[in-house]
Amino acid sequence: MKDKDFKSLIHTPVNYNIYNKGGEVEPGYKPDYVLKKENEYIILESENCSSRKTFVGGLIKAAHFLQGEKSGVLIFVIVPKENTKTSSIANHLKQYFNWIQSLTNLKEVYVIDSLDYYSNGVVNKFNSKAFISKALKIHN
Repeated sequence: MKDKDFKSLIHTPVNYNIYNKGGEVEPGYKPDYVLKKENEYIILESENCSSRKTFVGGLIKAAHFLQGEKSGVLIFVIVPKENTKTSSIANHLKQYFNWIQSLTNLKEVYVIDSLDYYSNGVVNKFNSKAFISKALKIHN
């Protein structure tokens, strides 16, 4: 899915507002889409690439952003490829997520296939039954 198409989707779950669509939220960090409710954030990253460095970088930047009063979750919406499945990305990110947990207010990280996140004209919004059944949550 192209960034432009991803940013045009309606991602907003109940009680969240659009905070940012691809702009800089702190120096050097431009997530694809950010939702906000008070000091709680949902960071959405749409990834079409297969580079694991991209995913680790996105995780580290989200963790850095979510400090102090800010807390939240990170969701990678990926287009799977032969060497980039949702399970392999989730497994790869687990050790990095565990490593940074004491330094951040990033509570949860999810990886979901773009076809499971958006299908038949509907976005399976964060915490919906459809999202929870399809997304892989990275655990400690």
